[in-house]
Amino acid sequence: MGGRWGVGLLALGIALTGLPAASGPSGPVPGTDRGWLGPSLVGLFGLAVAGGFVAAYFLRLNRRLRREVCERRAAEEKLRGLLEQSTVGICILQDDRFAWVNARFSEIFGHGAKEMTAGMGLSDVAAEADRESIREMVRSRLEGRDEDRATGFRAIRKDGALIDVEMSGKKIDHDGHPAIVGMALDVTERVRAQRQLKYLAFYDPLTDLPNRALLYDRLGQALAHGRRGREPFALLMLDLDGFKAVNDVHGHETGDALLRAVGQRLQGCVRETDTVARIGGDEFVVLLSGLGDRDSAAAVAGKMLAALDAPFLLGARECRVGASIGICVSVEDGDDIEALLGRADAAMYESKANGKNRFTCHRPDLSTGESPKKDFLDLGADMNVGVPVIDRQHARLAELLNRVAEAVKSGQDRDRVAVLLGEVVDFTRHHFETEERLMEKFGYPGALAHGQEHRKLLADLASIRAHATGASLMLTLQSLKEWLVSHIAHGDRELGEALVARGAAAAPAGPGAEPA
Repeated sequence: MGGRWGVGLLALGIALTGLPAASGPSGPVPGTDRGWLGPSLVGLFGLAVAGGFVAAYFLRLNRRLRREVCERRAAEEKLRGLLEQSTVGICILQDDRFAWVNARFSEIFGHGAKEMTAGMGLSDVAAEADRESIREMVRSRLEGRDEDRATGFRAIRKDGALIDVEMSGKKIDHDGHPAIVGMALDVTERVRAQRQLKYLAFYDPLTDLPNRALLYDRLGQALAHGRRGREPFALLMLDLDGFKAVNDVHGHETGDALLRAVGQRLQGCVRETDTVARIGGDEFVVLLSGLGDRDSAAAVAGKMLAALDAPFLLGARECRVGASIGICVSVEDGDDIEALLGRADAAMYESKANGKNRFTCHRPDLSTGESPKKDFLDLGADMNVGVPVIDRQHARLAELLNRVAEAVKSGQDRDRVAVLLGEVVDFTRHHFETEERLMEKFGYPGALAHGQEHRKLLADLASIRAHATGASLMLTLQSLKEWLVSHIAHGDRELGEALVARGAAAAPAGPGAEPA
C-alpha cells in the first residue's frame, strides 16, 4: 500500500515539473517563475516514496513480530501446560526462593503453588538435619558443579509428615538473573522399601536379632579393631536345650514365640555394645566386645543360664528350656571368624555332652573335631566350560575372591581388603578381554549380549571396591559369588560349548590370554 502511494506521488511530481511558468498578456509575470517547483517536488516526492517503503517495511516487521509473539506465547502456554501436568515436581529457584513451581511440586510438599512462590524456599520444607546439604546443593548448582548428581534429603510436608525427596537441578538464566531449575521426586516408598530390604538382609525377621551376615560383619570389625588396639573379645555359641520338645508338643507358633522371648532375655544380659545374633533354628551367637578374659565371659554365660531358667509364659502355656553354651576368646582361641565360631561350637557341644544347661570354655583338646576350613568360592570340575584358558582363569578368579573373603573374615585392615578387591577387578577385566578375543576370533553369535554381561559384572565389582569399608561387605561378596557362579554356569557354559564346537579348545588362546 505504502509502495503504491509512493509511486503515485512520484508520477505527480514528474508531471508538475513540466508545467509552464505563469504569464500575462505581455509574457511571463515577474515573480511567478516556477522553475524551483519541479526540483522541490521531486525531492519531496522522493522522500514520500522512501517513507512509503519504510512504512511498508515496518508494517511487515510489526506483523511478523506480532505473529512471533503469538507463536511464542502459544509455545510457552503449551510448555507450561506440559510442565503443570508433569508427574515430576519442577521448580525455579532464585535467590533461595521459589520463583515458580508446578502442580506436582506443590503437591509433593503439601503447600499451594501461590503459597510456595510467596517467599518460601527449599530450606523451609527441608528437615532441619538436611538443610545444610540442601544449601550446599544450591551453591554447587549455581556454580555449575554436580549438575548430573541428584541430592537426597528428608522434607516435612505442610501436614507434618516426614518424606524422602530426591532432587536435581541445573543453572539457568531467569528474567536476566541466575536461577536453578530443579526437579524433585517423592522417593519415600522407594527408600522405605530399600530400608526394609536392608533390614531383611541383616536381621532375622522372627526375632529382630542380627542374622549371620551382620554377625560376620561385626566379627570382622571386632577382629580389625582388636588388631589395631589389641583389644580382645569373647564369643559365646548358644544352643537351646528342650526346644524341640516344645515345638513338637505345642506347635510352631509357640516355638516361634519362645524364640522371640529367648532373644529378648539374652539381650537383657548384655550391654548395648554387644551383639546377640540368631544364626538359625535355635542357635544363637553372642559377641561381647572388649571382653577378652574367660572369667568375665563365663560370668555373662552364667547370667544367661539364670535368665533362661525361669519359665516362659506363652499365652496359656508355660514352657521351659535351658541352654548349652560354648565360649572362646580372641585372639587366644583364633584370629579369624571361622576358627572362632568353630571353636565356640566345639565348646558348646562339650556342654551338651556333659549334661546340658551349662557353659564350657574352649580348650585345645576340643579342636580335634573341627572340620577343615572351607573356601568362600569352590569351583568344582562340574563348573568347567571346556576351554582350558577360560577354566584356568575361572579358577584364578575364585582364588582371588577367596583371598578377599579370608581378609574380611579375619578382620584385616580395610586398605588391605581394598587392594585385594583391586586385584579381583584387574584380573576380571583381563579375563573378560580373553573371552572377548575368543568370541571375535571364532565368530560367537552371542558376543554382544555376553559383552554387556561383562560390563555389568565389572560395574558391580567397581561398586564393591568403592564401598569396601561398608558394613555390608560380606553380604555383597555373597551376592557377587552367586552372580559369578550363575554367570559361569549359564553364560560361560553356553559360550564354552559354542567355542569348543568351533575348535577353540585345541587352539592357542592368543597373546595376553594368560596372566603374567
